[in-house]
Formats: sequence, C-alpha cells, structure tokens
Amino acid sequence: MIIKKLIVRKTKPSEDIIREVVFNKKGLNLIVDNTPENAIESGNSVGKSTAIKIIDLCLGAKSVRELYYDADTRSENKTVKDFLSKYKVQAELCLEDSNNKEYIIKRDLFSNGKKYIFDKAYTEQEFWEELKKIIFHLNEPRPTFRQLIPKFVRLATTSEDGMIKFLPAMTTIDTYDTIYCFLFQIYSDSLLSKKGELTEKISECQKAIQTLEKSKSITSLGLLKQSLEIINADLEDLNTKRNKLSYMDVYRDELDTKRKLTLRINDLQEKMELLEFEIDNIEKSISNLSKDKREIDFNTLQALYMEAKSYLPELHKKFEELVDFHNSMIQNRIDFIQEQLGIKQELFMQYSRQLQEILLEKEKITVEVLDEGLLDELNMLNRRIEELSLKKGEISQSIHLLEEQGQIRQQLNQELDEIERQMEDSGIEEKTKVFNQIFADYCEKLYGEKYLFDYNPKWKEERKFPVDISALGGNVGTGKKKAVIVAYDLAYMQYSIKMGINVPQFVIHDKMENTHINQLKTIFQICNEIDGQYIIPILRERIDKIDQNYIDKAKILELSTEDKFFKI
Repeated sequence: MIIKKLIVRKTKPSEDIIREVVFNKKGLNLIVDNTPENAIESGNSVGKSTAIKIIDLCLGAKSVRELYYDADTRSENKTVKDFLSKYKVQAELCLEDSNNKEYIIKRDLFSNGKKYIFDKAYTEQEFWEELKKIIFHLNEPRPTFRQLIPKFVRLATTSEDGMIKFLPAMTTIDTYDTIYCFLFQIYSDSLLSKKGELTEKISECQKAIQTLEKSKSITSLGLLKQSLEIINADLEDLNTKRNKLSYMDVYRDELDTKRKLTLRINDLQEKMELLEFEIDNIEKSISNLSKDKREIDFNTLQALYMEAKSYLPELHKKFEELVDFHNSMIQNRIDFIQEQLGIKQELFMQYSRQLQEILLEKEKITVEVLDEGLLDELNMLNRRIEELSLKKGEISQSIHLLEEQGQIRQQLNQELDEIERQMEDSGIEEKTKVFNQIFADYCEKLYGEKYLFDYNPKWKEERKFPVDISALGGNVGTGKKKAVIVAYDLAYMQYSIKMGINVPQFVIHDKMENTHINQLKTIFQICNEIDGQYIIPILRERIDKIDQNYIDKAKILELSTEDKFFKI
C-alpha cells in the first residue's frame, strides 16, 4: 500500500482545493521548506510538517489539535484553528495497493469532525478496524491498528531506544512481542491469537489452583490422596468390626435410619463446605474493591484527565466527576458482588437449618440397652465411622476440585505445547537473516558499520525485550541515531515487499535537520534502490549541497513564508 495523493480542501461555503500533493510512487518524496536563512520568520512556521501530520490524522491519529498546537510553547495558532473551523477544511488521502486499487480516506480537520472511507462515515474504533483490514489485511484483535502504524509514520523526535520501542512508555512488552511477531511474520496471525488466549487461560487456571490450595480445608493434591487412602483403610477396618458384632434384629431398622441420616448429614456438610469457600472468596473481593475505592490513585486519574483535556480542551467533565465515576463503577461492582454474597449466605443458612433438623432427628433415635457392653461398642464404632465418613467427604470434594482444575491446566498446556511446536517451525532465523542482509548493507553505507536485528523467542524466560539491535553501543549523536532509524525503517520496507507482507510500503519521518549532510546524501542514494516511498519534510538549507536536479525530481511540495501550507 502506497500513498498516491493528498488533497486538502475547504468544504464551506463551497468546495475549494487548498493543496493537492501527488506522491512519487517509489523512492524519495521531499516536502521542502524554502524559507531563506535570513528570513525573520522561522521555517518551522510555514507548515512543512503539516502535510505528514494530516496523513497521520487520515491514518487514525486522535486529535486535529496537533495541526495548530505547539507542545513546546503550549500555545495554539488561533489563525489556523479558526481557519480550519470556519471553512470546514477536510483532508483526502488516496492510497493505492499493489493491484492499483485505490482507497479514499477522508478526515475533517476541525473539532468534532468525521472520518470517512469511500464517503462512508465511521466511528473512531470502526475507522481503525477498517483501516487495519485495508492496509494490514488483519482481522485478529491484536495488534491494533494504532499500535502498528507509528512504526511507519514517525512524527515525534525519535531516540535510539525509540527505534524499536516506538509506542508510548506504558506499552507492555507482550504488546511489542505481538507487534514484532506480526511485522516479521514470525508466526501466523491465528497462532499468535491462539497462543495469547491459551496463556491467559492457563494463568487463570493456576490462580484458581493456588486459591484452592490456600484454603483452610484444602492442602496439596498428593497429601489429600494419601489422607483419603488412610481414611478408607480405617473405615474398612471399622466396618469389619461392626459387622462382627451380634445384635438383635429389633435394632436394625433404627440403625439403618441412623445410617441414612448420617449420609444426609455428610451431603449437607459437603455443600456447606463448598459454600464457605465461595463466601470467603466473595468477601475477599468486596474487601479488595472497597480498598480500591478508599485508596484512589489520584495521580494516575489526574494524569489521564489532563491528557484527555489536552486533546479535548472543551471537555465538559470535571476531574471530580471522573473521581465520582470511578467510585461509582467500583460501588456498582461491590453492590453486585454483595448481592451474590447474600444469595450464598441465605443458601448456607438454609443448609444449616436443615442440618440442625436432621441432627435433632438423629438424636431422637435411641437403642434400648439390652447388652450394655455390646451397644456401647456399637455406638463407639458408629460415631467413629460417622466422623471418618464426614472427613472422607471433605477430602473427596477437595480432590475433585483440584483434579478438575489440574485436568483443565493439563489440557491447556498440551494445546499450548502444540502451538509452540508449530511455532518452532516458523523459520525465525531465516527471516531475520533476510532482513539483516538489507539492514546491515544500509548501515554500512551510512557509517561503515553493520547493525543487526534479532528476535529472541525465549525473551520471557530471560526477562529481556523481544527484539534487539546490536552494534548500537557508544555515545553517538542524535543525527547518527536518526540515520540508523532511517536505515532500519527502509530495510523493513524492502523486507516486507520481498516477503510479501501486507504492510504500508511507505515510511514517513519528521525532524531530519540534525542528520549530517553526508548521511542525508547516503539516505537519498539508498532511496534510489527502494521499491516503496520515503517521505520527509526538510529545510532547503539542509539539502542545498545535494544535486538540485535530484532534489527537484524528489520534491512533491515546496513551501515558504509566502506560500504556507494552508495559504493563510
């Protein structure tokens, strides 16, 4: 997918094109700021970065405020802001795939504007999902579109570390692993999705087992089974002794009734034991939620609120409302769980009442003393058998719960082993070798040094970041870092084209002014070899020593203080 054309137009009071930028299908695409060195105004005011910011907005960036807000000075360009709003300015980005099929993306460049694909309006989430299908041919939920696209559209000042960590600092390592596995097609999309699902389920299963093992009535499975064997042996011995006792038939009915009541007691006590376990877990959950409500992380909430306000300056919600909303969400969860707790407690009380009734009924059953010694021994055996039977019921229930979770975990691990076995055949080394042949060649042309990319499939075990760029040690200057990032991004673009990976065949970089002229010349030479597009805005004075015929061919837009981007 390449960028064919960018059109920016007024839509009110009538349609009027402000800019139409046609891109070179291959190689270098320059947006040149032609501000003279002795000009009073800074070249940064003409809008040389505006075009690529608009492209980013068409590719799902959140806020049009970036077009008129300066983060360094924390000020807004009111002229630009009012212009965009007054004339309802809209951008149209035309993409073209390898089959020459065009995709028209439109984005309103004023507050509360809409997003369109082929004139159909989309919500933000729908817009991202549709762009992900169009550009990346990806239907899986992860990685997301806005996790992928910053790899191809780098607008912020990028550090050495930002070469491979190009997302916000809060991004998890697991997210990066998913991104790189997709970008380099280390594993198929379905394998990545299945592995993530299985890993999450195994984690949940392990937590359930640990919760059971910490319960007051449940120890490890091995000890439980040994205890059950001992109890079974004791019960067998006691039943044998009881069967040998001689007593009259008149007692059989009463004893049989008593035995049936004991079985009912065992059943109720097993149910009550399980309810106690559930009630205990629910009470812990309520306690934790109440703690979250009392101990609000105001700093984090404040940071989220301020970030939202920076994108939405007319945000009507106060911070206190956010705190109230946070507390109300937790309270709703507490109310729901307490309702479940009440149901469990009521059921427990019902079982308790039934148990008391049966125990009273059992106490009413008496056996008249004919042979006092015989009956005393019989009663002792029955009491011991009842005690052991209750204990056996508790242990059997515990074994059942642990074995059930263990079987689930075993099945999940078998499925995960199969997924990982399939992943072993992914050809990681061969794929990175293909990439490194391109990457190392570009880096050597830039600095006479070879830089290499590596993916570590055992990154979790070794507690490392999944990917690494070697030979990046030493205290190098910003310009050198930037040039290596260019080599990295252009190498990946060539790699993706060679491997037939569905990703953008364009790379957009901003802030190239610190790159040394020698590296700029080499980068421009490399651009003659690439099959995709390299798009950058740059000051004319930074490239005045490069062959002007080449610059003129690469130039797609030229701006100055007399001809700013929006022509205002």
